[in-house]
Amino acid sequence: MKEVNEVIEELLFYGRKHLDLNDLDEVYLRNLLLHRLNCSEPFMGKIDEDKISSLTVADSLIEDLNEAIKTRDGEVSPLLNVEILGLLTPMPSFVADKVNRLEKEEHGKGLDYLFNLEIANNYIQKTAIDKNIYFKKDFGDNFVEVTINLSKPEKKNSDIAKLLTKEVKEKYPKCLLCLENLGYSGRSDHPARGNIRIVPMTLNNEKWFLQYSPYAYFDHHAIVINYSHHNMVINHDTFKKLLEFVNLYPTFFVGSNADLPIVGGSILNHEHYQGGLHLLPVFYSKDRKVYYKDKDIKISLLNWYNTVIRIESENLDKVVQAASKIFDTWKDYDDETCDILSHSGETRHSTITPIARKIGDLYQLNLILRNNRTSEKYPDGIFHAHPEYFHIKQEGIGLIEAMGLFILPPRLKREMGYVEEVLTSDNSLESFLEKYPDLVKHAEMVKELRAKAQKKLSTVEAKEYIDEYLAETCRNILMNTAVFKDDENGRAGIDRFMKKVGE
Repeated sequence: MKEVNEVIEELLFYGRKHLDLNDLDEVYLRNLLLHRLNCSEPFMGKIDEDKISSLTVADSLIEDLNEAIKTRDGEVSPLLNVEILGLLTPMPSFVADKVNRLEKEEHGKGLDYLFNLEIANNYIQKTAIDKNIYFKKDFGDNFVEVTINLSKPEKKNSDIAKLLTKEVKEKYPKCLLCLENLGYSGRSDHPARGNIRIVPMTLNNEKWFLQYSPYAYFDHHAIVINYSHHNMVINHDTFKKLLEFVNLYPTFFVGSNADLPIVGGSILNHEHYQGGLHLLPVFYSKDRKVYYKDKDIKISLLNWYNTVIRIESENLDKVVQAASKIFDTWKDYDDETCDILSHSGETRHSTITPIARKIGDLYQLNLILRNNRTSEKYPDGIFHAHPEYFHIKQEGIGLIEAMGLFILPPRLKREMGYVEEVLTSDNSLESFLEKYPDLVKHAEMVKELRAKAQKKLSTVEAKEYIDEYLAETCRNILMNTAVFKDDENGRAGIDRFMKKVGE
């Protein structure tokens, strides 16, 4: 069993190797950690430097520290781990300066530095992320990506909507995205953020900053956050800010969730964007129809599952101008033949999910048309996942999923295990329903897959059948969210809308 002061030395060496800790700061931090962890003197023995050098995450060192503290004191604070790794990480100003300096040397180099640093100090939960389930399904012209995210709790649209109207007492930090989280020690209902580091920037003369997501959905999953705590908003300035971001960081895409419940994201009370290095499926989608093209700009409808208008130009201002015209038209556009009503009284239903990229000198802005109206038949949203798919996903379809990467709830790992057990057995479905109450919601799925298979499946075959069912469900949900369907009525509807835009 290691003593606490021995683990301190190991952590300091880890900091030198993986966290940009310099020799002078090491002396300072040794004394700081000895005091913080109630050690009277440093460890004078030899540590296994080769083993520590080979680590990519600090999990094993933190486990050793917790065990040493527990053996000595009998109790471990879960917030302490973040605090210590935060102390070993360079100050926020140092990290921000280095990111900016490296970005000037080569686009993406600074963001890579920050990404790797945040893995090494356990802010990005790589060990947890690596346990997520991921697969891709090709459907010919397009594909979808499916993840079962084992760290993400399932949220209902009704709970998310309450964030916009619920009156709460002033608290600190105001929310999970606020700048106030930088270095925050945490509490029982709010995570510690001592190890988070950010990159400040200016977008459209406003102060913003970038941080990485602790539970990333894709490679270099970043969150771009307004310094000011105010509700999500989509307006003309949004398009300019997104395009200015890809000017600063052209290796990343960036997009904004919509500003309304059901069609927005899970955090509606703080303006923020999401982006990263990974190219999501919608980016590979081709044009279905070109509505306008000249030497300066092209505007087209994508051959994608929901309704996406793509604008491309080397002129940023022309892209903003075109996007603003489309958005202004869409906000007040009604087409009852397609179930589209922009307002119910004073309540607005129509908005846009915009996503920006830069490809060489070409700006690309993808506008996903959204509408959050509900009806008696679809109380959770007409252009939301329909009830027959709720057993797989009931949450709102936000930015990432609208682009083709689905984040399914962690319960599905367990529940799909039950489905697999049925498909690999000759026993009746009823016997399994008695055994696994959570299987009841998937009964129709099991019947469908058994009818399709016409035999008892092997474990490998069952997994293939289940994965295909999940991917097809995700594709069908995306088609549910299309405001103009890919049928005769929907194609005529989008033509009418684009004609209105051109007036």
